Order: sequence, then structure tokens, then C-alpha cells
Amino acid sequence: MDEEMKKLITIALGVMLMVGLSSVVIAGSLDSPGAPSAGSGMYTLQNLYDYLTSGAALTVKTGFQEPASPPGSTMKTTREIGDDIKALYDQCLVSAADVKSGVTFFCTQPGSWGVRTGIAQLVPTLTPTPTMTPTITPTVWGSAACAAKSGYWGPVNDGSGDSGCWFLAQADEGCDTACQGHSLQCRSGAWDDDSVCTIGIGAGYCTTCSTSHGGIGEGDRPQVEPGGGQCQVRVTGTQVCSSHEVIRRRYCVCQ
Repeated sequence: MDEEMKKLITIALGVMLMVGLSSVVIAGSLDSPGAPSAGSGMYTLQNLYDYLTSGAALTVKTGFQEPASPPGSTMKTTREIGDDIKALYDQCLVSAADVKSGVTFFCTQPGSWGVRTGIAQLVPTLTPTPTMTPTITPTVWGSAACAAKSGYWGPVNDGSGDSGCWFLAQADEGCDTACQGHSLQCRSGAWDDDSVCTIGIGAGYCTTCSTSHGGIGEGDRPQVEPGGGQCQVRVTGTQVCSSHEVIRRRYCVCQ
């Protein structure tokens, strides 16, 4: 083969090789995904790790930056990444049965991985409303106000010279309870009917008067015997608003 023929064959093989390589290069773009000012356009592994473990925001660098340190190990291994994320997910034990119906949540339970919707029908917990005890403000009384409450206006006989509004309690009922029934308060102090039961007879609670009861149970007098025939007044001591007897009815000063 002469020298001229060898040159032709060499040129032909070179052209064929160039054509073959050009077809491989055409398969992918050689253009950059963005200008250097746009940064890499991708999240870093550290950014992804922080997002998955602590919810840190995903961010992309907006400009090219030179490495802050020489090449070396700057990130966790894939083993560390997997173990740390799994340890967090293993603590999530919520299933659809634990979440209110219609609420979307992310489930990490095996067999139910991913976005799920709750199915639980939650029953609301009712908190009882506290019962408020009404505060009763004492009223400045007069005969007209007393009559409006269906009370009897007369002297309280406690040495003050005052008059007050009298009410007849039920059997086995203290004056504090009887007065509250009229939205009033039992007047404190040593009030009493007089020795001839002016209040009891005048209000129609009884027809006769007595002080001969041996001084027993003075705190619940004045009072009316069963049947309403006789009133009893105190001989000693003072009245007690809460005191009462089973069968007798007290009459009380309320305000």
C-alpha cells in the first residue's frame, strides 16, 4: 500500500470517529442550569437534614460562594441521616383512629405511611358551670317595704329602739333560711318579742304568750308552739339566726 493510500484511510477513520462522538454529545445539554449569580439552584444535604429533623426552612443560595473551608468531611453520613430521622419518626404513634375526622396529618406508622385523614369522632368534654351564690344586700326597711314582702312591721326589742320586718319561719327552719326565702338576711343581734308577745299576737302567729320554758333552747326564740296557740319568748341569752326546732316555728327579723 503506497503512502498516499495510507493517508486517505487515516483521514476517513478520523472523520468517522468525530461523527460518532458528536452523536453522544448531542444527547445532553452542556448549558449551565443558571448564571453563577443564581447559585447552585439546589438544596444542600445539611439543609435537607435540618428540614427533616427540625423543620428548618428549605433555602437555595442566591449567589455563588467560595468554600468556607478546605475540602473535607462537612456533613453527616447517610447512615447518620437515616438513623436520626428514623428515631424521630419512631416517636410518632398517631394513627387515623387518634385524629379528629376530616383532619389531615402525616402518618409514620408501617403500612400507613404518608398523608392520611383522621376518622375519630371526638366527644367534647363539658365543663360544668360553677354555681354562684347570690349576694344579698341588706335593705333599709320601712313599713311599706315590709308590707310589700308580706312581713309584719314592729319593734325588734333589742335595746336599739329600731323596728323591723318580721316573718314566720317553717317548722325546723332557722331564721337565716327563712329570710333567704324572701331574698333577705337575718338581722344579727339580740332581737326578741316582748314579754307579752306583742309581735306574735299582733301578727296573728299565736293567741297567748309564755316565758315559762325553763330557759332551754333560748337561741331559737321567739317561736310558736305547734298549732299556733302559744308564742314563747326568751328569758336569757340571745337569738342565733341558724338555730331551729323540729316541731316549733320561729318568727324572725329579716332585712
